[in-house]
Amino acid sequence: MERQRKQELLQKGWEEEELQKARQILEQATDHDLFFSKIVFWSALVVIIFANLLVSLLLIPFLIALSSGVLYGIVVVLALTIGFLYNFLITDIGLLEKKHHRAAGIIISFIAMANVVVMVLVSNKFIESLKLNNSPHNPWIVAAVFGGAFILPYVVDRIRLMMVERKATGQ
Repeated sequence: MERQRKQELLQKGWEEEELQKARQILEQATDHDLFFSKIVFWSALVVIIFANLLVSLLLIPFLIALSSGVLYGIVVVLALTIGFLYNFLITDIGLLEKKHHRAAGIIISFIAMANVVVMVLVSNKFIESLKLNNSPHNPWIVAAVFGGAFILPYVVDRIRLMMVERKATGQ
């Protein structure tokens, strides 16, 4: 318990033993909440990975039929959509440490980019086998565009939170 809060409670007639018991009760609730937060965290990661896979599969027809300009627009829109979903699901789990959020951001970004690379390679095989006029796409460029757009909502949210914190502290 914070010292100031502890002093206030002692002044109101609380005994030291009561304070210790209250602190233990609060810590038990936190452990329980942390357990459920971890379950929600891992469930959200599974949902995001599944959504990334679906988006990657959805990209195949676009990769086969479209040229670079329109294709990159669609890639950015889909990646931003999944990025907002990721940001919504993961960052609102407040009981987890920053390392969990950072690790999830790195892991999910790499999985998303790997999915896109594989789907671009698959679509390039379709383009070659169907002898279409569309030229094969560079999987690394498409994956980099997807990864950048995917992580953008998280970065923007972190910047927004830093600005709010600075404003609250008066800096």
